[in-house]
Amino acid sequence: MEKIDRRTLKTKEKIDAAIVMLCQNKINFDTLTGPKLATTAGISRQTFYRYYLSPKEVIITMIDQHLNEFLKEFRIQDLTARNMTLQLMTTWQERTNVFELIEWSNTRQAFIKRLSEFNQRIAQQNKVNLIDEKSICNVYAAATYMFLRDYVLNQKWSKEQATDLFLHLTNNLDKIFLIMEQTVHISPYLRPKFR
Repeated sequence: MEKIDRRTLKTKEKIDAAIVMLCQNKINFDTLTGPKLATTAGISRQTFYRYYLSPKEVIITMIDQHLNEFLKEFRIQDLTARNMTLQLMTTWQERTNVFELIEWSNTRQAFIKRLSEFNQRIAQQNKVNLIDEKSICNVYAAATYMFLRDYVLNQKWSKEQATDLFLHLTNNLDKIFLIMEQTVHISPYLRPKFR
């Protein structure tokens, strides 16, 4: 296991706190530079560049940290589309600031790419052979990101409503899960209304 120096950890925490503050203050991300972020964090420009090449790399590193934490908590036993979706909703609901940073810095692609790799692992674990695994997993990842973003940032639905709607829209993620005897409860607001 890699041992991290306390000073390094403290410096990275200062940089993380500074970038979150700049996001909350709605500073234009396109004008944010390493030196400007370093000044806000109370560190030197050289110290910033010792750890990161750009402010965008800071956010991508934060995305990776949160995804790694999620994967550590993630339970693969008896994994179904429903309980995977519920785990995603629960975990990311507690990480609102990550979605704010992603939207602010326009780093959606980095997050979606990592979700796609996660989906590919799920498909392989479920022994699902796909004609174009990467494309299908990319589509699911993009849909998952957009849905999680709306769920986390806009809080339009309850967790159950969001799960039902997401599974309905993605056909129960059937391209990465084997079709099992799972039934999906469709909430009344999702049922078509005929006149």
